[in-house]
Amino acid sequence: MKQIHLIRHSKSDWEDLSLKDKDRPLSKRGRKNAKFLAKYMEKISFSTDLALVSPSKRTKETLHILEGSYSLSKETHIVDEIYEADYSDLIRLIRGIDPKKESVLCIGHNPGFEDLANFLLLKDPGSSLFEKFPTSSFISLVSSSETWEDVGIEKCKLVRFWIP
Repeated sequence: MKQIHLIRHSKSDWEDLSLKDKDRPLSKRGRKNAKFLAKYMEKISFSTDLALVSPSKRTKETLHILEGSYSLSKETHIVDEIYEADYSDLIRLIRGIDPKKESVLCIGHNPGFEDLANFLLLKDPGSSLFEKFPTSSFISLVSSSETWEDVGIEKCKLVRFWIP
């Protein structure tokens, strides 16, 4: 079994309109919600083998807040391909994970993350289980696949869906 955890970055700050999208930091509300998520993750003793994080400022800030009191992952990589990825790019990335890893946390953006979750749960990225997949949301899925290459062939099971 393989575990896939997805976090949509916390709310970004839109005050400085001169910033490129990739350079937008978290808003005050975003930092607050990331702290709530960090407390929840600590409460459930969350840890993962691998964290893959978009290179945007807001995703890296979200990770920094989540790792405030402990390290979430044994290994963390900033992955350019996550920024602006659609669900098919993300599933390709997941299918390329080192076979020795049993769990992955991805921190990134919508609509790619919501579409990926719907694909993994429903086999249909056009349908949605979610009324909304808000910023700071955290979803955990389990695949019955023994290898990362097979993730997404069968539907995953929903373990948790946390929203602030």
